[in-house]
Amino acid sequence: MRNSDRLNDKGLHMRISIAAKASVAAALAAASLAVAVPADASARATLTEVRCSTDKDQLTFTKFMGWSRCFEGVGDLDVEPTFNTEASWVSTGNHSGWFSYEPTPGDVKVQYFGKYQSLTGRFHPLRHIHVDG
Repeated sequence: MRNSDRLNDKGLHMRISIAAKASVAAALAAASLAVAVPADASARATLTEVRCSTDKDQLTFTKFMGWSRCFEGVGDLDVEPTFNTEASWVSTGNHSGWFSYEPTPGDVKVQYFGKYQSLTGRFHPLRHIHVDG
C-alpha cells in the first residue's frame, strides 16, 4: 500500500467521521427541541379571553341575543363585568371545570362542566371561570 493511499483512506475516514458527528449533532438538536416544546402547548396556556372564532375547542358563553365571549387556556379568571356578562348558552369545547355567576346580589352559584358539553340556563352575571389543567 502506498503512503498516498493511506492518506486518502485516512482522509476519507475523517470525512465520514465528521459527517457522522454532524448528523448525530443535528439529531440531538432536533430531539431537544421536541422535548422543550409540549405537544399541545395551547392547552397549557393561561386562561384568557380570546376573539371568538369557529374553533370548536373554545369555551364560549353566548347571550340570548347572540353576543358571545370566548376563552381558551387553563387556570382561573375573574370575569370583568360588562354588558356581555350574561350567558344563556355555554359551549365548553375541549375544557372541563366550573364557572360562577350571581343571579341576585350575594347569591353566587357554581356550574360544573365537562368537555364538549352544551349547557343552557340563565348564567348571569358571570363572575369567575376555572378551567382544569
